[in-house]
Amino acid sequence: MISHFSFHRRKTRWRIAATALALASCALAAAQPPPRIGLVLGGGGARGAAHIGVLQVLERERVPVHAIAGTSIGAVIGGLYAAGHSPGEIEAAVSSIDWVDIFRDDTARPDTPMRQKETDLGNVANFEVGITNGQLAYPSTLVRGQKLGLFLRKQFLGRSKVDSFDDLPIPFRCVATDIGEVRPRVFSSGDLELAIRASMAVPGAFAPVNHEGKILVDGGIVNNLPLDVARAMGVDLVIVVDVGQPLAPPETVDSTFEILLQMVSGLMRDRSDAALATLGPGDVFIRPDLGEISSVSFVRATDAVAPGARAAEAVLDKLRALSLPEDQYLAWREAQHRAISGNPRVEFLKVDDAHSRTAEFVRDRIGLQAGEPLDTKQLESDIAGAFGRGTYDSISYRLATDEHGRQGVEVTPVDSSLGQLVFRAGLQINDDFEGTDDYQLNLETRLTDLSSKGAEWRAFLGIGRVASIATDFYLPFGERGNWFLTPEIGYAALNQPLIVDGIDIAQYRVESWLGSLRVGRDFSDRLRLSAAVMQGEDRAVRQIGSPDLPERSLDDIGGIGVNLLWDSLDNVRFPRRGLRAEIGYNDYRESLGAHGNGDLFRIAIDDAMSFGRNTLMLGGRASLTKRPLGAFQTTASLGGLTFLSGLRDRELLGNQMVLLRGIYYRRLSQQGLLFDVPTYLAASLEGGNVWMDYEDVSLNDLRGAASVFFGVDLPIGPLQIGYGRTFDDRDAFYLTFGSLVLPRYR
Repeated sequence: MISHFSFHRRKTRWRIAATALALASCALAAAQPPPRIGLVLGGGGARGAAHIGVLQVLERERVPVHAIAGTSIGAVIGGLYAAGHSPGEIEAAVSSIDWVDIFRDDTARPDTPMRQKETDLGNVANFEVGITNGQLAYPSTLVRGQKLGLFLRKQFLGRSKVDSFDDLPIPFRCVATDIGEVRPRVFSSGDLELAIRASMAVPGAFAPVNHEGKILVDGGIVNNLPLDVARAMGVDLVIVVDVGQPLAPPETVDSTFEILLQMVSGLMRDRSDAALATLGPGDVFIRPDLGEISSVSFVRATDAVAPGARAAEAVLDKLRALSLPEDQYLAWREAQHRAISGNPRVEFLKVDDAHSRTAEFVRDRIGLQAGEPLDTKQLESDIAGAFGRGTYDSISYRLATDEHGRQGVEVTPVDSSLGQLVFRAGLQINDDFEGTDDYQLNLETRLTDLSSKGAEWRAFLGIGRVASIATDFYLPFGERGNWFLTPEIGYAALNQPLIVDGIDIAQYRVESWLGSLRVGRDFSDRLRLSAAVMQGEDRAVRQIGSPDLPERSLDDIGGIGVNLLWDSLDNVRFPRRGLRAEIGYNDYRESLGAHGNGDLFRIAIDDAMSFGRNTLMLGGRASLTKRPLGAFQTTASLGGLTFLSGLRDRELLGNQMVLLRGIYYRRLSQQGLLFDVPTYLAASLEGGNVWMDYEDVSLNDLRGAASVFFGVDLPIGPLQIGYGRTFDDRDAFYLTFGSLVLPRYR
């Protein structure tokens, strides 16, 4: 009896002890805080939009994030989330990006300075080389990242006062690569936009970031999945999202570039696999199935959001184990989404001149007024206009506080790494397939940044069909630099045929020079008014032809002129929209050096409008004089593709000229991101003629013509291959280089 009683008493004690132990364990578990969760977002270019889908599921399942580490596109998405943006806001921001535009550093042509519009009418390529420290300098990258930098700055502007990234709503780190040592550079403080911009500076695509004497590029090279960085932030477990591009199948790796890309991708994958091998049982790994969405499929970026969400839902059991009760999660979410400050009132504007010789030019372009709220859209537009001058690597801005505690904006222009002396060239070959062919090599040199407002010297050399040399000096002045003074002088020589009914009866070698002093004002980036005093000379010598024709002639030119120009075209090679209208009047006087008194009125109009891939450009040219001077420079010519197609180049020559034309073209190729060679199928309808006397000018005498041609906007210049025919049965085939919008009046 006693033994039996003792046994039951001990058993009861054991039960009580076990129950107490269980209750204590539950109390201890309830007292323990939830685990700190780190989110690791890897690089992968356009595939990185899948991160947004993962964030959507995390929020739906009430999974808090206590620290974020990101690389490249993962730094962008992670930085936005850490700064307080919701997944919906991030998706809207990514969707709003014009990816074609953001991969084009150039300012939209209508908003570039008028001086720059002058230079892009020359028959030279857009590619520039420079001289720095006595050596040739080439562009080191396809995209300098100017528009990307402005986009990131705008997104993070509300957190501009944050210095330590631990002070963001969610502590944040991002990884770049110090290319000098090929080691990771982890950003934990400083300029958030600069840090993220450095993290995604893909070598060869985006320009590297120069920071504290280091050259920084995309962090994916050394640490595409920064698990170690997240763990160093004191988290208990990590959620890792890998959106890296898979290795290409070996049968597709068949070029030097693809082999190099495969090698780099393989090394990155090895490092990522090594990092993933450290995952513990409590960690969560997510790898979305992104199918054919590649790292460069930016126009399809938002297509990756849904696969990202599906991949997160595939591990719901693990995610739900990390879920918080609704009241606790709402408290965390309220802290993470704390209000982002709006546009502040600006008390000062400072343009930093430490990295630019033309800081005053940039200051003149910015219309920001003290005491007004910051208008980021207008500020970005002003910066874009200044950047369009073409002599900067970047122009950035940030909010700053001065020594008096006032809040303002600091703008930092950085001069081009090509240096002050830059060169462009263009090679043209023309052939009418009837034995007449020629070439033209054009070289342009500019010495820029000769004053704080952007003075520059330019020289132009032409060899071939037209032998020419010209130089000018552009000197802007005035309070906002919108007045200018330009002395210029030029010489040109060419063979001018004398053609009657399609038959050459003579050829003259014509040499001309003209010097002028022009003063003007740019009322905007689209409107210019100028006046000039000019003097020059024409000399013509007969090379081939009947002795009955004049052997030589010599004409002096001297006078004054005014010119009004409106230019809003988006492109002069194959315009899609905008208007260019130039009106000029010259009054030639014996008292100013002319061999007689004369006048000249000229007008050139090109108006482009587009609908989808289709463009219609309407316009024309006219050159009229009631008092002909008779000099070669005051005559006008017609002939050539879209300038009375079917006739030879410059076949018609007269004191009076009228041309009306309409050109339709359809873009055949898709617009690319980094590499874009537009191709077009086009047709034109034209009517025009030349006359010697003003009284003979009549629209009833216009000669009709039409053409069809194939156009390619090559890096070295626009090429057209086509066929033209006049209504009186003259025809010609053409292979020619040249913009559809030519300067002045032929």
